[in-house]
Amino acid sequence: MAEWRENDAQWYEERMLHCATCGRMIAKRYLTDVIADRTRIFCGDGCLALFRDYVLVERGADYRPPADTGERYKKLMVK
Repeated sequence: MAEWRENDAQWYEERMLHCATCGRMIAKRYLTDVIADRTRIFCGDGCLALFRDYVLVERGADYRPPADTGERYKKLMVK
């Protein structure tokens, strides 16, 4: 079950938290849930729902984009 937590980093610490779905940096409050035996961090309910309903179904729990994504993007862009 998902639960809201607070980032307890001090003002001078550089503890960066990022949403597992959208990648947005999270400053203070974040949502955590255990999915596929890993605790994941989300910026809100919408990203958690999107992760469960789309990312897990279409990409799988440990999806990573291919290493050549940037190069493929450059080739496919209209010049």
